[in-house]
Amino acid sequence: MSASDKIFDRVDQTLDGLERVVIGALSVVALGLGTMQVTLRYLFNTGFEWNEAIFVLTTVTAMLMAGVRAVRENTHVRVDVLHMIVSRTTSKMLDVFAYIVSFALTLFYAYCGFLFANFAKMMDTASPETGIKDWIVYSIMPIAMFLFSVRYVIKIRNVLLGREVHDHHAGANETYAEERS
Repeated sequence: MSASDKIFDRVDQTLDGLERVVIGALSVVALGLGTMQVTLRYLFNTGFEWNEAIFVLTTVTAMLMAGVRAVRENTHVRVDVLHMIVSRTTSKMLDVFAYIVSFALTLFYAYCGFLFANFAKMMDTASPETGIKDWIVYSIMPIAMFLFSVRYVIKIRNVLLGREVHDHHAGANETYAEERS
C-alpha cells in the first residue's frame, strides 16, 4: 500500500467515524428535543422558545452529514440509466465527469457559505431564540460542503484507480463472464 493510499484511507476512515458520531448524536438530540417540546406543549401547555430552533439546527446538520455519508456509500441520487447503455470505459468517464462537477459545485458552495458566515460574523448578529451567534449556525453549510468536496476527491481517485465501478453497463454480462474464466 502506497503512502497516498494510506493517507486517503485514513481520511476516509476518519470521516466515516465522524459521520457516524455526528449523525447518531444529533439525531438522538433532535429526537429528544422534539419529544420534549411536544410533551411540554400538549401535556403542560408550555415549552421552551429556543427548542424549535435547536431542533431544526440539529436535524439539518445531521441530514447534511447523512448526505456526506450517502456520497461515500453510493446511495446519493445519480443517473444510472446512462451506465446501462454505455461501455465500461465510457461509464468510468461519466463517473469521473459527474464527480468532478459535483466536487466543483460543493467547493463553490463551501466558498459561498464561508463568505456568508464571515459576513454574519462581521455583522455580529445572534438568534433571538437561542442567543447563538448567526455565524456559528451559518458555518455548518461551508463545513458540510467542504466535507462533501473531500468525499468527491476520494470518489474521483477511486474511480480513476479502478476501485469503484458500475456493475450495470452495456456488456457487463460479457465482461463478468470473461473475468470469471
